[in-house]
Amino acid sequence: MEKEFSCFFTGHRKMPQARINEVKTILKIKIKNLIEDKGVENFIAGGALGFDTIAAETVIELKEEYPHIKLYLYLPCYDQSKLWRAEDRFKWRMMMSKVDGYKYITEGTYTDDCMQKRNYKMVDDADYGLAYCVIGKSGTGMTISYAEQGGKIIDNIADEIYMN
Repeated sequence: MEKEFSCFFTGHRKMPQARINEVKTILKIKIKNLIEDKGVENFIAGGALGFDTIAAETVIELKEEYPHIKLYLYLPCYDQSKLWRAEDRFKWRMMMSKVDGYKYITEGTYTDDCMQKRNYKMVDDADYGLAYCVIGKSGTGMTISYAEQGGKIIDNIADEIYMN
């Protein structure tokens, strides 16, 4: 049986509005390359606002072109979206209706370490990572560091955007 490869996404919740279309364009190219060149079939997102949502929406769009790919959400806790604005919760519910599966990484409600546990589980379950990180001292930065220590191949889209 041939191994299925996986990719996780990690990135900041707050994204500069002026860069979102550029992020989406580059992300779509990177995901296509992983599918076509590396045989990645499974994508894992954390279900948060910002980059997680952009990445999940991009995979959902690409399912039309690549119907064999799957999107899984690793959610940190049961009440992740509790404090979100109504329109963000609506968008999240729409996304949840289109994923291939989801799981809660911690049982119960929000704790100080639930996000980190979620991030590390995504890394542990993937072969590759696509990131958007401009602030190294952040949850995203810690996730990238953890992934690199584990020998994962990480592609930080922000490097490409801000080099131009």
